[in-house]
This record gives sequence, structure tokens and C-alpha cells, in this order.
Amino acid sequence: MQSKEFLCDLGLMFDALSELANLSQQLQAHSVTLLRADHLLKRTIRVLASFKDTQGEKLEEALTAQALGHLGSVPLESNAKLTPINAKQFLQSLINNLEKRLSFDGEMLHDLSVLDTGNWPSTPGIRHGEAQVKRLCRRFNLGEEQAVNGMRDFLEHQDSEPESLKPLIQCMKTFPCSTAECERGFSLMNNICTDKRSTLLLSNVSNLMMISINGPPVTLFEPRKYVTTWLRSHRSATQARRQCTPQMPEYKHIWKAL
Repeated sequence: MQSKEFLCDLGLMFDALSELANLSQQLQAHSVTLLRADHLLKRTIRVLASFKDTQGEKLEEALTAQALGHLGSVPLESNAKLTPINAKQFLQSLINNLEKRLSFDGEMLHDLSVLDTGNWPSTPGIRHGEAQVKRLCRRFNLGEEQAVNGMRDFLEHQDSEPESLKPLIQCMKTFPCSTAECERGFSLMNNICTDKRSTLLLSNVSNLMMISINGPPVTLFEPRKYVTTWLRSHRSATQARRQCTPQMPEYKHIWKAL
């Protein structure tokens, strides 16, 4: 724990893992799209590549402590048995694995990029992205003519999304970028189907999960109209008791006792 080599390796790992943790948290957001995920991944790769030329915060602290010979009140000394990590080789290997395992490159991503105004040329033509929009509509069974007209309106008025293009944009937002939604679904199912509610039907569990995942928050729920409808149409306990009251006189004293 007091070796200079271990301290430098720890600083390098801390900087790299912090960036990976930040990327993981951003990919787990509900609102992240495929284009946003691709942007976040490429940005993280650029940050990791920058560490090869400019040390991260923790590695810089470790190198400073190594030069001083102590970290706070803890003395440091070299340990010949420890081989330090080659920082540039480690970072390049990490970048290669990220590009190989998390790459979103493909025709669909290229087509979706035409919906991002940041990828447009400075003066896009009136038919810019038309072929990509048609391919996406054929892929997701959407109206081509409606989407193409919406794309042309979008090119002319970039400050607002046309209504005719919103089905394609909404479809783009449904692509899952990680397994976070699946994990949240399992966690929610365990909260709904507990030991005390084990008799719920599969359809009821599915409906409750659908409401919990896609419904508005509880703070926005207005129960007044539902309570009013229930009070007008339900059978009260008094009515049920009146219908169940025995008509035979010899049993009236028993019913009163109950």
C-alpha cells in the first residue's frame, strides 16, 4: 500500500473507471436515444485518449506524491517486485474494447443521424436526408410520403419539429441503449408481485407494470372524477346488507344480534 508503483496504478485506474462509471450512468437514463448514446460513447473514448497525453486528476496527484516521496503523512518507497502498468498501452486497450463492444456504427444509425440538426451541412438542400428517411419508414412501417414532407418542413423551419415527422422521431426514441430498462422492469415486478400479493393474475401484473412504467407520476394523478363515478355507481354495504336480510320473522332477532 505504500509503494509508489501501486499508488500510480491506483490513480490511473481511478481516472479510467470514473469515466466509465459516468458513461454507464448516462446510458441508463430514460431519455437517452441511440444518437445520444453514440455521442456519449465517442466523447468518453476521446476523454480516455486524452489521458495518454495529459494525466487525469488522480494520476497527477499520485505522480506528485511519488516525486515528493510521501502521500500526506504516509511515506512512499519503490517496490521492485511490482511492475507498474503501462498507462498508454492500458488506455489504448480500453479504447479498443469500447469501440469493439459498444460501437453503434451501422446503416440505421447513419440514417437516424439526419434527424439531428447538428449533423446537417451549413446550407442543406431541400432533399437533404430524403433517402435516409424513406429507408427508416420502410424499416419501421411508417408513411414515407408523410415523413418526407415533414423532413422538408423541418429543413425550412429548423426551430420546430413538424407534426408529420413526429412518428419517426418518437420511433427513434424507443430504441433501448442498455439493459437498464429491463433491469428496472424486473425490479418493479418484484415490488408488485410480493408474497402478500402472490394471487395476482398475469394480466393484472402486466397492467400494473404498464401503469407504473409509462403512467404519469402520482403527484399528477387527479382521483376526484374517478371517486365521484365510483360513489355514484357502486353498491354500498348498507344495500348489500338489506338484500341479505332474512325475511322470515323467526330469524329477525338473530340478524339484529349480528
